[in-house]
Amino acid sequence: MWRWIRQQLGFDPPHQSDTRSIYIANRFPLNGLYTPQKFVDNRIISSKYIVWNFVPKNLFEQFRRVANFYFLIIFLVQLMIDTPTSLITSGLLLFFVITVTAIKQGYEDWLRYISDNEVNTAPVYVVRSGSLLKTRSRNIWVGDIVRVAKDEVFPADLVLLFSDRLDGSYYITTAKISWIIFYWLGSLSLS
Repeated sequence: MWRWIRQQLGFDPPHQSDTRSIYIANRFPLNGLYTPQKFVDNRIISSKYIVWNFVPKNLFEQFRRVANFYFLIIFLVQLMIDTPTSLITSGLLLFFVITVTAIKQGYEDWLRYISDNEVNTAPVYVVRSGSLLKTRSRNIWVGDIVRVAKDEVFPADLVLLFSDRLDGSYYITTAKISWIIFYWLGSLSLS
């Protein structure tokens, strides 16, 4: 009973498995027992808005600010009650501030979208089914072996398998990396 309720509320997925198998280089078993698992893709999305949610989401964010909400309430009160101040003055000023802020936020979000698109379409080399393929960063799957050359940005969270240096060392600049797990018996030097 409690398990069914937890499943309905989304706390326990209905077909949750205790184990998870990841097949390296996407070599799946041929015996028919393999069931594809759902993994998130490798796309980076840092923009907040899409075309059809820009206006409502932006208005919600702007009226969460105390100052904008205060001036909206003042404007609404002036609509209902006869006041000595002009309705056009307060309404026009509020509309101007909200419009300028929306344009600024829309432009910044557009720049984030362009930056995300550059990262998502960056070329990478991936080993799939025993051959090296050139693909885009957004098309990396869980289990892919990715070749990263010197001075290239890591296109995903990766496990380091091999370094081509003679002593097995490698150097990593962690300025743009959020989470990377490295597994290698050689030495690690962070710069």
